[in-house]
Amino acid sequence: MSRDLTLYAAGRRDGLGQAADAALIAALAIELRDDASAIRQQAAIEALRGLAEGLKAEALTAVQPKEAA
Repeated sequence: MSRDLTLYAAGRRDGLGQAADAALIAALAIELRDDASAIRQQAAIEALRGLAEGLKAEALTAVQPKEAA
């Protein structure tokens, strides 16, 4: 794999990891609110946690870009 493609793949994994971290931070911020027990807030928390889990899984299994022929 060329150096450019290696750097691209590493950047993609890092970006997905950062997005997952941001989703978890947002979920925590909602959990700390006074109205965190409201059903709407609980749904948002679970959705953000699911998003973070999916992003982390994608970062671990991200397919490397194909090299140009």
